[in-house]
Amino acid sequence: MNGFTPVPITTTTAPRILILRGGALGDFILTLPAIRALRRHWPLAIIELIGHPGMAELAVAAGLINRVRSLDAAGMAEWFVPRRVWPERERADIASFDLILSYLNDADGVVQANLRAAGAKRVIACQAIACQAIACSPVVASGHAVDHFLRPLKDLGISTLISDEPLLVWPTVLREQGRHWLKELGLTGDVISLHPGSGSSRKNWPVKQFALLADRVRCSMSVQPLFILGEADAAAARALLRLTPAVPVLTNRTLKEVASVLAVSEGYVGNDSGITHLAAALGVPVVALFGPTDADVWGPRGANVVILRGREPTSEALAAIEPETVLRELDQLIAKC
Repeated sequence: MNGFTPVPITTTTAPRILILRGGALGDFILTLPAIRALRRHWPLAIIELIGHPGMAELAVAAGLINRVRSLDAAGMAEWFVPRRVWPERERADIASFDLILSYLNDADGVVQANLRAAGAKRVIACQAIACQAIACSPVVASGHAVDHFLRPLKDLGISTLISDEPLLVWPTVLREQGRHWLKELGLTGDVISLHPGSGSSRKNWPVKQFALLADRVRCSMSVQPLFILGEADAAAARALLRLTPAVPVLTNRTLKEVASVLAVSEGYVGNDSGITHLAAALGVPVVALFGPTDADVWGPRGANVVILRGREPTSEALAAIEPETVLRELDQLIAKC
């Protein structure tokens, strides 16, 4: 891409757009502002995404994209093979897109070269090494990740202004399903969702602190706490069963189901995790707890988000945050919403 000067696409009001995005849930959520900017610029566009279906279906449900393809599908690995010979059907498919936006880790430019060889009309490959005109990489070197991922669209002349509207406008029918699942757990009033997990134990506020917070939520705020746990949270599940056996637990649900429960929650508290980013994207009042990771780069964004940090960027400083502090921030945040 050296010497390439991007210009706005003017060929159609309903272009076909392909987005390539790997990474974890939080990475995907932080890319949603860019996807929403594309949708707002071209409301009639057909936007497809190659990524992880469980995550990408969130954007389908919210109307941001039209179709999902799996990054793990047979044949995708061949996209990373230099000078790939494209089967005719795949070549025609790639050539049908007016814009391809890649957030893949493709520092050598193999994927972008293959896409151009297949006849792609415009490939914006977000790689700091291979791209000078659009300096964007899946690995964020500085600034907030959201601003980083929006940068290619600015160079295309697309407005990237961020509004206070939730990134994921959750459909009414899915909200009703969320309320149904809460009723099955015996929760009929206002609910505060708590997620004590993350992708790394060093980023987690101690489970015993979450247990104390659940007790204070119930007693001080007169609302019902709910723990949300996934497959990776088995140790937390055992501890919570011992510490707070009366608090309902939502376990091992799909991301779409978790989103439906979060969307009807009164508020949310969680660590630096994908689920915390999801709650923020849904517009739920969120208190996010950050320790060793940099919230200035990876913190969730949203009109209803408060980030609490330890005094130092360490797991120990994170653990020192008191439940009363979290409760106070959550109560004040909900009162403002």
